[in-house]
Amino acid sequence: MKLRVGLVGVGAIAVESHLPVFRNLKNVELAAICDQRIQAAEKAASQFGVNSIFGDLANMLSKEKLDVLDICTPPQTHASLSIQAMEAGCHVLVEKPMATSVYEADKMIEYSKKHNVKLCVVHQNLCNPVVMKAKYLVESGAMGDLLNVDVRTFERKESEMCTNRNHWCHRLEPGGIFQEILSHPIYLIQSFLKNMRLVHILSRKRGDFEWMKNDELRVLVESDNGLGSIAASCNSLIHGDALEILGSKMALRADLWGRTLITFHPRSDQSAFSVGRSNLDLSLQLFKVVGSTVSSAIKVFRGEVSAHYAFISRFIDSVLEDSEPPTTGQDGRDTVKALEEICKELK
Repeated sequence: MKLRVGLVGVGAIAVESHLPVFRNLKNVELAAICDQRIQAAEKAASQFGVNSIFGDLANMLSKEKLDVLDICTPPQTHASLSIQAMEAGCHVLVEKPMATSVYEADKMIEYSKKHNVKLCVVHQNLCNPVVMKAKYLVESGAMGDLLNVDVRTFERKESEMCTNRNHWCHRLEPGGIFQEILSHPIYLIQSFLKNMRLVHILSRKRGDFEWMKNDELRVLVESDNGLGSIAASCNSLIHGDALEILGSKMALRADLWGRTLITFHPRSDQSAFSVGRSNLDLSLQLFKVVGSTVSSAIKVFRGEVSAHYAFISRFIDSVLEDSEPPTTGQDGRDTVKALEEICKELK
């Protein structure tokens, strides 16, 4: 059985990450593309071999018998488009953040239950290999008691999102650009810390773009099983996400973009031999990092592997098997709740 999939919103995330996945999945037919910018829709349709093009979602839903709608539009539209699709009987895959408020998230969950369709939020970094390995090390007890989890996200100051004053992220209220980029670190830290609670939020403006109220952010959190922090910067020279976890038996540092993970084990003592052995272990890990980074880069370039591919394929399997999607509507709501609380504190 092949699921007929429609996609709305052909921005960068759709063209670079979603559409290539659907094109390569054997149990999917990419049936239709929708965007108010018809020329952009036509270009994407031509690139990915899609015949049906629409400028209006209602028109697409009425003319195409779709099983799944993939929503890649700005967050302000996620709730209304999701509800529209669910009323038409479609399972919904929606980009993060799920919604701009808990109220909207609750309505989306309500409609998914009412129409008995799946609602899945794209938290693809949960399928990143280094995150999955870190989760295994924590849940298997290899790290001992969880003490602290720190997540960092960096946006290059020269990125189009930062430099374009008319980018839709700057119209998000009340958080602006942070209301877009904070979802990833929030759901990552929530996946490790149980019942996460915000303790302190600190934001500052250090850059020159007047359309950004804040461009540096730090958040301290506590939970039932450890402490943590989130750091976000829009003044970075690099783009990426990083994860550091401290346990009672070991620590780890993961680079999500480089797909590398380094573990740190306690030394038996402070002797020269113990220090040397620890440094040798670190050197061997760094040597392996070089090889795995090159290998991962080649595979991503070839389209052989990506976190989006793993995540979306799991969602498609959940529809075909009538099982729970990789990220549920409630999971998405939990992230939106924390996001809403943080953005309300931004000044």
